[in-house]
Amino acid sequence: MDATRPRAGLKRPVFHVAFVVASVSVAVALASGVPVVADSVDDARRRVQQMADNLEAAEEEVDRLSEELRIAEDDKANLEISIVATEAEIVVKESEVDAMRTDMSEIAVTAFVSGGRTGSITGLLAPGAGPNDAVQKQALTDMALNTGLADTDRLDSLIDDLDDLRKNLERDRRRAEELASRIVDARTDAEGEIEKYTALKATAERELGQAIVDERNRRARAAAARAAEEAARLAGSRPSTDSSGGTEGGSSTGSPAGGSSGGGRSFDPSTVPPSTSRGGIVVAAARSQIGVRYKYAAAEEGVAFDCSGLTMWAWQQAGVYLPHQSRRQFNTSPQIPKEYAEPGDLLFFYNPITHVGVYAGGGMMIDAPGVGRTVRLTPVSWGKVVGVTRPG
Repeated sequence: MDATRPRAGLKRPVFHVAFVVASVSVAVALASGVPVVADSVDDARRRVQQMADNLEAAEEEVDRLSEELRIAEDDKANLEISIVATEAEIVVKESEVDAMRTDMSEIAVTAFVSGGRTGSITGLLAPGAGPNDAVQKQALTDMALNTGLADTDRLDSLIDDLDDLRKNLERDRRRAEELASRIVDARTDAEGEIEKYTALKATAERELGQAIVDERNRRARAAAARAAEEAARLAGSRPSTDSSGGTEGGSSTGSPAGGSSGGGRSFDPSTVPPSTSRGGIVVAAARSQIGVRYKYAAAEEGVAFDCSGLTMWAWQQAGVYLPHQSRRQFNTSPQIPKEYAEPGDLLFFYNPITHVGVYAGGGMMIDAPGVGRTVRLTPVSWGKVVGVTRPG
């Protein structure tokens, strides 16, 4: 566990008292003209800010681990489907091989009985007087080929295919076992972090009361202002198309990660899929679920969502199907630079991707953040956006 990660068991019983005493001291000092003692006020503020930092870090870790677990379980389910399909294909191939071997055996026997098309076979059948086993096998094969009814190349190909299928099946079974073990570990980690976060949140609310609520609200307002400014800046940095079909300035690259990186490689804005009315439908659908609780692996209107469940459901309302997994959503939709983000687009976070939300415009997004919380409208942390897609 990272040493910087908050520990839920850490108790700070003096927080609430210190903050209240500091606040009262400030009020009395201002009324009486007595100079304010800065240390107590600053100490209380630092304690509140530290707790707010710890809560934010704990929330991010819980969200990341929860989605990692969702992805591992989804991968295992897909692998199990592949295993069943491979097993069925092996049964078919085995039947084909057995049938062809039977055909070739029958053809060879018929050839021997009738004398074949290659002349006398008395020498081949005479014990001790004919060629060795290898020559006899070659003779049988030649006779089968002479009939025109068997193809040893086809048999060899079937046998090779069967061998490959068996190797793939064994590989997939090993991977499924590894994933099962990883899922157990991931679930244990996620449940442990959820427990720590829940305890930390309860401690903050008990010891800091309104002070922690006010601090988090203050941070949210500041984050919203920064997100709106950054959204405006990004939109203003979109390159314009010149008469030659290139871009003026050439500062935007349109990297698949969802942002421009500069460096001279120009980006053609015409490659960005046009925004449509679907985006508005998606945002309206997501907004309608604000306040609905978070639940792992859920996607049920008015009941519960996880992050990719919310984005999947919102886009379904616009007639577009997405998989219920953040990384697969990213990989199955057109990717665009974040300068071109429009309402309805999906914003992805962390590397590897473990969170997704619906961009609502103006630097805000709608997401299902994590355990113990609800679907919300929240400022975009543009610096943490690793990709943007436009489904549909």
